Formats: sequence, structure tokens, C-alpha cells
Amino acid sequence: MMAGFKAMWAERSTREQWMLGVMFGLIAIVILWFGLVRPIDAARLSTRTAMLEAADRNAAIRAKVAMMKRLPAQAASAGPATPLDQYVGQSAGEAGLTLERAQAQGQDRIDIAIASVRPIALFSWLARLEGQGVRVETMRAQPAPTAGSVSVQAVLVRGGGQ
Repeated sequence: MMAGFKAMWAERSTREQWMLGVMFGLIAIVILWFGLVRPIDAARLSTRTAMLEAADRNAAIRAKVAMMKRLPAQAASAGPATPLDQYVGQSAGEAGLTLERAQAQGQDRIDIAIASVRPIALFSWLARLEGQGVRVETMRAQPAPTAGSVSVQAVLVRGGGQ
């Protein structure tokens, strides 16, 4: 094959060889541009955008956490008069949240799980609960498959003691 290519190349005039060389060089540049440079640049831009969005979500969550920490301690009184699991389920429904699991652990304690929720909606709901005397004892949040949302497991207790 190489011998055939050399023979074909030798049949060409010097001018044709130069033109073919320039053409092959331009083809190589176009292939490199569209096959390597553009995809890498698009991936870099996409990654930068995703990083900026994640930083914005992180800042929003941190702001909500700081706001919740500043809530007055006296607002967390004895809690609602209704059973805690009923109250938490009802308030979650009113806030538009779907509890994946709500398991009562006695009269004044409930273990909940939410598969996917926006952090702002979650922390607003938790702030309202704290205003009614239900506080978060433990909470674990992880990124959910849905972009911009988290999955949450938490234990809520009635009363304001810490």
C-alpha cells in the first residue's frame, strides 16, 4: 500500500504535491478543531456552569441554615397539641412536600425521609415547624438525582429543649 502511495505521489508535479500537502494540512486542522478543541471547550464551559450553579445552591442553603439558627429559642415551646406524626404529615402536605417515610418513635419523636426536595422549600418548612415547637434533632441531606434537589432523612422532636 505504501509503495502504491509513493508511486502515485511521484506521478504528481511539484505544484500538485504542494497543493495536496496544503489540503491535507487544512483537513488535519479542521479534524483537530472539531474533534478535539471544540468538545474540550464545550466540556469546560459546561463544567464551569455546573460549578457556579452548585456554588449558588450552597450559598442559598448556608443562608437558610444561618437564618434558622437565628430563630428565637422561645418560639419552640411545647409543640402542637395534635399527635406529632399527624401534624408533621399535614404540614408537609400543606408545604407541597411528599414524605417518603414518616415513622413515629413514641409521642414526641418522628423519623422522616423525603426522596427529593428543593433546599429552599425544605428549610422554609423546617423553619415553620420550629416556629410551632417541632425541632430538628438530626438531619442528613444528600444530593438527589433531580438537579438542584436533595434527599433528606431527619428526626423531628416536639419541644424546645436542646
